[in-house]
Amino acid sequence: MPYLDFSERDKHAGSWYNEWVCLVAFVVFTFIYLFFYQNDVLAAGQHVLSGGQTHYSRGVGAVLITLVLGILQRCVYHLTRLRKRAHALTYLPSLLVLTLITDVSSNIDLGFSFGGWLIALPLIIVAYVPLVIVLRQMEPFEPDNGQWGLFARSTWINLLTMVVMFVLVGLFSNHDATFHYRMRMEKLLLDEDYRAALKVGRKSEVTDNSLTMLRAYALAHEGQLGNRFFEYPVTEATASLLPEGKVARTVIMPDSLITLYTRKVGVRADYKLTQLLIDRKLKVFAAAVVVAYPDSLMPKHYAEALTMYNTMATKDSIEGDETEMELRYLDFCQKKKSLPKATVANAMRRAYGRTYWYYYHYGWKKD
Repeated sequence: MPYLDFSERDKHAGSWYNEWVCLVAFVVFTFIYLFFYQNDVLAAGQHVLSGGQTHYSRGVGAVLITLVLGILQRCVYHLTRLRKRAHALTYLPSLLVLTLITDVSSNIDLGFSFGGWLIALPLIIVAYVPLVIVLRQMEPFEPDNGQWGLFARSTWINLLTMVVMFVLVGLFSNHDATFHYRMRMEKLLLDEDYRAALKVGRKSEVTDNSLTMLRAYALAHEGQLGNRFFEYPVTEATASLLPEGKVARTVIMPDSLITLYTRKVGVRADYKLTQLLIDRKLKVFAAAVVVAYPDSLMPKHYAEALTMYNTMATKDSIEGDETEMELRYLDFCQKKKSLPKATVANAMRRAYGRTYWYYYHYGWKKD
């Protein structure tokens, strides 16, 4: 209840209220942050640092780390005795450790490094100690107006301090969306949950070669490589859809899973055709696709690419008894010509962003 007067016996109730508010905020934030956001990154870090000998448990890890960091805060509190407006700062060391363990490098599989923390951590500690000393000396002079509750000034000062520190945790830990997607996909692929893996980052435009490789692998398992590959962003020079050193690699799952699977005859053919489309080698693709799919129904992206190639090769407009695919490509070409250059790419992405035609004209291109 806000703004209640204390009796002499309850004069420290406001301090206790601040402590509980900060504790609840810390526990809720830390657990949610670890359980829902950083669990895949922590799993990758533990896998690499242990040489694959141990595995990170999402629930157990979130509980244990939250508990240990909470114990650290209690130790800091007993040393500093900050109880009033500066009580939230007793959580700084715990949140600093939280930031440190979740600032896992996106290239941790290539080598572990503390990075800038070797300099930043000592500087923060050096600044923290005198700050606590000054605040501790100022506490007896802070006004005690006998008010407590969610609307009390000291409560809001502590909550604001906690929120600022939470934001800093998010800013200085690993927030690389592509790396998060990759680690989440690798765990799902190891569990053979290919459908769930394909939902990871589905609406995001960020990607890299490794993420593209993982999506190709999941799509191949679902029999959808030729139908859905270009529905995902392909924005970099994918040298290969297979593990290839630093270009395309995995962290948690063995590279051999992908390599062995893609040796199957049908899968190998789809990989070859998709790679030709990525490289825009339509002439070679047109010759290969009719061999791989002589009589069967051709996957969507293959049909899109073949329709475009035939039109470009003959240099004729589509006339007569057009197929549905040809009519769509005709509409694509007409819109492409009619829209202003400044807005054409975004407009075409909204209308045809899930087609090979969009990738060919507006996706990644070699220098």
